[in-house]
Amino acid sequence: MRIIKKTLKWLGLIIVGLLLIANLAIIFTGRFYTYKGIYHTYLKGHIRPHIYDLHVFENATVEVGTPQPWENRMLPEIELTSDERDRIEVIEPASFLVAYGDSIIFEEYWNEHDQNRIGNSFSMAKSIVSLLVGCALDDGMIKSLDEPVANYLPEFEDEKKDITIRHVLTMTTGLSWSESYIHPFCDVAELYYDTDDRDLALNRREIEEDPGVTWAYKSGDTQVLTYIVQEATGMSVSKYAAQKLWIPMGAESEAMWSLADGPESTEKGFCCFYATSRDFIRLGKLVNNRGNWNGEQLISKSYVDEFCSLAPVTKRNGKPNNCYGFQYWIYTGFPYEVTYFRGMSGQYIISVPEKDLVIVRTGNGVEENVKDSKPEEDALEDQRRDMPFYVETGVRLLEQFKKQ
Repeated sequence: MRIIKKTLKWLGLIIVGLLLIANLAIIFTGRFYTYKGIYHTYLKGHIRPHIYDLHVFENATVEVGTPQPWENRMLPEIELTSDERDRIEVIEPASFLVAYGDSIIFEEYWNEHDQNRIGNSFSMAKSIVSLLVGCALDDGMIKSLDEPVANYLPEFEDEKKDITIRHVLTMTTGLSWSESYIHPFCDVAELYYDTDDRDLALNRREIEEDPGVTWAYKSGDTQVLTYIVQEATGMSVSKYAAQKLWIPMGAESEAMWSLADGPESTEKGFCCFYATSRDFIRLGKLVNNRGNWNGEQLISKSYVDEFCSLAPVTKRNGKPNNCYGFQYWIYTGFPYEVTYFRGMSGQYIISVPEKDLVIVRTGNGVEENVKDSKPEEDALEDQRRDMPFYVETGVRLLEQFKKQ
């Protein structure tokens, strides 16, 4: 008994010592945002941000106009197999929806999620910001994708002056950045929880590689795009998104976009666009139709074509880029086109234009991300293993629907 007490005492001292060291590290580095991050993750039972983080930040509203409800063509015969359900449910799903054209043919929710609840897009927001760049280009507010970022942001008038908008869209800026979703001191954690996003995303980054050559996933690059859209259009990305996308697409519910600080601050463009799963489908349909929404061209086809095309760059492992376009994911492992919006913890809006199919999955869990793949898995490199499974499931449900 005395040994147990002594062991517990030493464990307690070690824990206290580690907490003291961690606090000193936070204080001396000035990373006070870490306290907010710890409170809203570890102390809430999570190891990373959650899809219901809306209350953590101030938010801007993305307004709606006249709703265009989906046609409901769900049939009792259209259901998941037991194997599909087992694989979906093991990684904490919130929703799984399949849409064919203008109709929802499958829809299921788990736990507290439902048709009306909005959830965090996480990095799916990156693709939305990219679409807004296309809108600003169409409107003549951005003159060219190959013009310098410095034309819009004075912070890039230094050694960053040769970086173009295209470099930022393809995440080939060559700028310094650390991207980890569990390390509290990395850049993306600071961008998520701190309030001075402009200083971090624009000022405190240094050139590490020649721009336009190597693809490296960096949330800071998307925040640069957010500021470009804001400067070019003279309005916030929330207002511009409402005007160019949310209202003309007939969204049924207001979306919310988390802000870096107070109500006058900039949106966290790299993440944090909150919407219902049903409204997320609209973005997939827009991509399927190459920027056209029921006869109205919301974004030029030429831009959406590039948005959905592999950028001609290389990865850090020397392989050709086989997964990324303009802030947008591409999967080459099927005999038909598959592109998608992707966010942390398994947020997906998957477009399969050949089949007029959109698949939405949201939740708080995901399967492994494939790195340095074997040749037979090259299409999966830098993709999550669950994503092709969702495509296969959606296609099977569609085939079952067509037989009814």
